[in-house]
Amino acid sequence: MNTDFWISELGRLYERSTEAIDNEQSDAVEPLTDEFNEILSQLKEEFPDNPIVMNTDIVDSQTEGVSGKMAGMNAYAPPRRRDEALHEIRSRCEKMANAIGYELPELETGTRSPNRMVMVSVDSIQKNTQEVHQDVTVESVQKMIQALPRAPGEKEELQDLLDEFEAEIEGEQDESRLRQLLSKANEISTDVAAQMAVFGLKHGATAVLGL
Repeated sequence: MNTDFWISELGRLYERSTEAIDNEQSDAVEPLTDEFNEILSQLKEEFPDNPIVMNTDIVDSQTEGVSGKMAGMNAYAPPRRRDEALHEIRSRCEKMANAIGYELPELETGTRSPNRMVMVSVDSIQKNTQEVHQDVTVESVQKMIQALPRAPGEKEELQDLLDEFEAEIEGEQDESRLRQLLSKANEISTDVAAQMAVFGLKHGATAVLGL
């Protein structure tokens, strides 16, 4: 199989993981994880000089089982499905696609259910095309932050950025400060930054978003 095939598979998996997230198809975690890891392995062979591709990690579909003693008794927590794996797959597909110059397919909004996502071009976060909910609230962004496979410190930083962004949106809407907050959030999570941007758009911050 040639390079073009594996690149196209990256786009297909991006679409499929997005659909699984939108439709809350948790049973898709295992098969999509297996597909992603296979595609990742092939892309590393095709792009050995690309640091983004080479430094991308595989995705785990389940947590590891944990055993230990509790109150003098042996205890065991079995592996569980990692629903956040779908977000990891989509994010890593997007990251690698950007690294190799591949334009991901834009999903047609006309065939999608009301709770699906639409494409929004956000100029303030390096003009990357992100998928964001049409109905974005502070609470929905907070839930996304909590579900991220990130260290507690990074989640806390994202929450602080969100709180300050919300306060700025409801206040004077200083453009330079809003851009700075989005940029900082984007360094941790492009998905969270995109949803913050759309939250700003809903509240009239169109100049900041470059729309």
